[in-house]
Amino acid sequence: MKTWALLSFTACGISLLLCGCGGGSTPAVVSPLAGNWLLVGPMPTNEFSFPPAPPTPSGVRLAMTFDVAGDQVIAGGFGSNFCDNVEAGFEFGDVAGGILATDGSFTVAPTTSPLEAVSIKGTAPKGSGEPWSGSYTVSLGGAHLPACDANFSGTFTAISFPLVSGVYVGTGSTLAGPNGVPKAVPLTFEVTLQQGGTVTNPGNGAASNYFSSALLIGSIKVQGSPCFSSGATQSTPASAVFGNMVEARFLMDDGSTLIVSGPLTDVTESHIATGIVLVEGGKCGGFSNAIELRGLDRQS
Repeated sequence: MKTWALLSFTACGISLLLCGCGGGSTPAVVSPLAGNWLLVGPMPTNEFSFPPAPPTPSGVRLAMTFDVAGDQVIAGGFGSNFCDNVEAGFEFGDVAGGILATDGSFTVAPTTSPLEAVSIKGTAPKGSGEPWSGSYTVSLGGAHLPACDANFSGTFTAISFPLVSGVYVGTGSTLAGPNGVPKAVPLTFEVTLQQGGTVTNPGNGAASNYFSSALLIGSIKVQGSPCFSSGATQSTPASAVFGNMVEARFLMDDGSTLIVSGPLTDVTESHIATGIVLVEGGKCGGFSNAIELRGLDRQS
């Protein structure tokens, strides 16, 4: 059985990306490698699939988001693998870094993690949106992993998909009321998202000139909650898109933080499979307080 390795990119990834770029100066030319790429499709999923196997098990799936500053390549990704009759997802435990050679070749790998080690090799495209080829190797840690999960590798032709942009809506319900009192309350969500923006240094809050394709900016409106009605993403901790995984943190008008996360289900980016929205702090925050939100659909 697989272990779902959740990436804490929103807390540390943007800061490492900024540091990896030497403090953040805007590249003179935007590299064709920058942006979102589907390396091995279809889009990865974070849904567990237990025996019996799904009708058409898809094997390895892998999506990436790249930034390039000078000769530095910074990347993060999300993937899933069907193995030993079980399917589940994995995410990089940290931001991956590498050097872009003069011929366009590069290798990126995250800092050493006991849960996963991922290496991506390829040659950057010469034009924006053009496919490019490469190879990947993945090693997953954890007890009692089957051999097909511990190490796998392959080749790919990467396909570009757009930066996330639009208004997404969905309906859900609370799993518990204030102070942990169970009470199902229907809620409606309107989430405005824009991927790509200028990074703020999380260490001192200073603005930089560095534009990151991974950074996610947005706002949220919630109807039906007795605790909050609106919120917006903040510079720290930052929100981000890593491959096809959307991770948005909204500071709400009651002081709470809403964490909305889930994978884009296909390259049209029309649906985000959110699942559970976590509530931290404020009037309704707490371990037992969460919101069931099956998904968000793009309206515009």
